[in-house]
Amino acid sequence: MEEDKFALVEKILKDVETIMSKNAELCSFDIVPVDTNFQNKSPVLHLENCLGLESWCVKHVYMYCYTELMDKYFSKPKRKSLKVTTLNAERLAKLLNITLLLNPELSTLWNKRREMVEKNLLDKTFELRFSRIVLTRKPKCNDAFAYRRWLLKDIFLDINFRNNMDNCINEELNICGLTSEKSPNNYHSWSHRMWLLQKLKSLSIEDMSTLHIKEYDLSQQWTAKHISDFSCYHYRQFCIKNMFSMKSTEIWKAFENTVNISLRKSFVRILALNFPEDTTIHSSENDLLNYSDENLIILLLGKSFKNNCSCPLDFFMICRQVELLFHELSLNNELIRFYKQHETLWYHRRFIFHELMSIMYEYFGLVRQNSVIVKNVCGVCQPHELLQKQVKIVKYDSNCIFSSLLFNILITHERNFYEERSSDGDNYADRHEKYLKFVEGLNFNNT
Repeated sequence: MEEDKFALVEKILKDVETIMSKNAELCSFDIVPVDTNFQNKSPVLHLENCLGLESWCVKHVYMYCYTELMDKYFSKPKRKSLKVTTLNAERLAKLLNITLLLNPELSTLWNKRREMVEKNLLDKTFELRFSRIVLTRKPKCNDAFAYRRWLLKDIFLDINFRNNMDNCINEELNICGLTSEKSPNNYHSWSHRMWLLQKLKSLSIEDMSTLHIKEYDLSQQWTAKHISDFSCYHYRQFCIKNMFSMKSTEIWKAFENTVNISLRKSFVRILALNFPEDTTIHSSENDLLNYSDENLIILLLGKSFKNNCSCPLDFFMICRQVELLFHELSLNNELIRFYKQHETLWYHRRFIFHELMSIMYEYFGLVRQNSVIVKNVCGVCQPHELLQKQVKIVKYDSNCIFSSLLFNILITHERNFYEERSSDGDNYADRHEKYLKFVEGLNFNNT
């Protein structure tokens, strides 16, 4: 019986290897629930570029392959393992393939594949295809994503491969989309997507701004369908910070056309609704729309007086950043009103508020560290002061922020929204108020 069982496993190994080597379009793998082998045929299923294995044989195949791998190719006390050579590479690859398809959460086996790639015993293109097949069954397999990143680092450095860079980028983005669809809240998938953009940026790939815009738009569409996907919201915050580095007017126009919004109109609408009652400024929405970037920022924040810093202020970028964050705030308002009791939405609101406060602190040459506001030292103008201990600011320095029109509009907006959601029974509104008080150091009652 044992010999018959081993013969069956070898037949399964051969069938799987034949399908994987001959079908370059193979796109997925899964285990098909079948209790017993009634029809006395091969349990390997192959249909329309999809590979399957009947469940009744999984235990036998896995134990057979895993045992041979551990006994022959991995060292044990008082026993030497076989060195990987061209003579045993084919057998080793065959065992690794089926074992990782059945159980991809084995870092040791992925490391063995890395060893074989370094010795040119496995093709990198095939390995990318193999790891994709693994991810179709286990979309949250961190080892498979890590293996792809390891392969891509070398592939991106290959000059001959640069001509095929667009296809490679699209393939990675498609895989991230596929795994996110298969498994919501897929932290590993969104982290891999984040790594890809960071890697491309370090390689100075052209037209990164277009990619950043597309990814921001994708994250907006995704979060609209998956309200509690905290992993995607983390990626969306990454996309927002990428947009902060876009310094071209044409890029921001392309951004507004892509997401089909007017940042200035969305921003001005919130400003007009939340002007403090005691302000002497009574500007209509049309007036604010016609303000230049510099005039609008000076109206909202006043004149900056960075301490001994001669770096010019980029009013264009400050205005775009504030407009984008207020657009996010407006979207967040709508989602929280429509989808009650979703913690992820309130966490994203914290990020928006924190970024707005950071922009105001930076505008006045300040920074919040360990719940204390200190003077920020410019690394360009004052590099010699970076190593000195930063001193606390006097009350006048902080008053420039707390008395600014933008701060008061933001606080008024948050207070009104907090009261609205509290009256509607949303418990997360109280948590948000405590966050503003104990983390950001703001109190509705004292502002």
